[in-house]
Amino acid sequence: MAPAETSTGFLRIAHRDLRTAMAMADSSLFEESTWGFHLQQAIEKALKAWLLVLSPEQPPFSHNLRLLFLMLRDQDAAVEPFLGLSRFTLFAVVWRYDEDPELEHLNRTAWNQLCTELLAHVDELASYSQ
Repeated sequence: MAPAETSTGFLRIAHRDLRTAMAMADSSLFEESTWGFHLQQAIEKALKAWLLVLSPEQPPFSHNLRLLFLMLRDQDAAVEPFLGLSRFTLFAVVWRYDEDPELEHLNRTAWNQLCTELLAHVDELASYSQ
C-alpha cells in the first residue's frame, strides 16, 4: 500500500503542504492563487485522512472539498468548525488554471491557522484509531 493510501500518509503530505502555505503568508511575495492552492492541498489531504480514520474505503479522487466535507458529515463527523475551508476548492479546480485569477485578499494567517487546527484534529483522531 502506498503511503498516501493511509491516514498517516495523507497526514504527512498535508503537513508538508501546510508548511508550504504558511511560508507563503506574505502577500507581497507570493500570489494568493499559489498560496491558496497549497492550502487547498493540505485541506484535501487532511479530509481524506479523516475519511480513512472513519472507514477503510479509499476516499474519492477529487479536489472538491465540499464533497469531502459532505462525506464526513454523512459519517456523523463533527466538521462544522472547519466548513469554511471548503471555499478553497476554487483554488484547485478554477484558479489554478486561470492566468489572471480574481484576488480575494484573504487573511492568510487566519486561514492557515484554521487549517492547522483541522490537521491537529485529524492527527488526534488518527492516533486513537491506530
